[in-house]
Amino acid sequence: MGLFDFLKRHKSPPPAEETPPPPAEKQPEGPPPELYDGMRIEVMTPENHLLYVGRLKIYSASILEIRSESDGELPRALYKQAVKLRGFQRNSEAFTLNGTICHSSPAFWHVENIRFLQREDQRSFFRQNTDTEATFVLDGHWPDEAVPCRILDLSAGGLRITTKEQLPVGSIFHISTALLENEDPFTITCQIRRAAEQQMGSFEYGCQFIGLPPKDQERLLQVIFVLQRKMLQARRDF
Repeated sequence: MGLFDFLKRHKSPPPAEETPPPPAEKQPEGPPPELYDGMRIEVMTPENHLLYVGRLKIYSASILEIRSESDGELPRALYKQAVKLRGFQRNSEAFTLNGTICHSSPAFWHVENIRFLQREDQRSFFRQNTDTEATFVLDGHWPDEAVPCRILDLSAGGLRITTKEQLPVGSIFHISTALLENEDPFTITCQIRRAAEQQMGSFEYGCQFIGLPPKDQERLLQVIFVLQRKMLQARRDF
């Protein structure tokens, strides 16, 4: 047997591939949120699907209790089911918590293994589809002419609109809309952060609120929660 055949039959096995270590989990920025009894909480799946809107209670040092805000029966929960909790502190700063269900009933869920998430996960909080008619006045250009638009969705920090008007990114405007019947309309100052041309000559803009007073933000959050309850009820009745 030649040397070449010997080496082929007795070659060293390839080195085992090293499994790369899992990426280090990013630590939250800043202190954990200040929780309090009665705080409104969105209860979500880890994939950000809204389950219900509830009220928080500090049940113990390691367990949070969440009851339905509308006093209705809660969705059925599984033991150790992962959930995401979203809320706003008294200073209007958003936060997210991860946890697992340790006990549940039709009236409440108990959540343990609470973990504060990093703040980069806050951007889409409380975003609610609306498809609501509105008008806006571009800052410094049309003081007496209101331009029609539709609000596609909104959150506590911004909204997305569509309109026939082509506007540059960075434009500031004042939008007015009545999001609920029998409620005072909102007039909010916004700045365009993203723009995209749509079909049929319309344009879509992602906008950020500017200088929204805390009282108006709280009222806006209340409206968003009402819209979410209506959406969930319609989904159950379908």
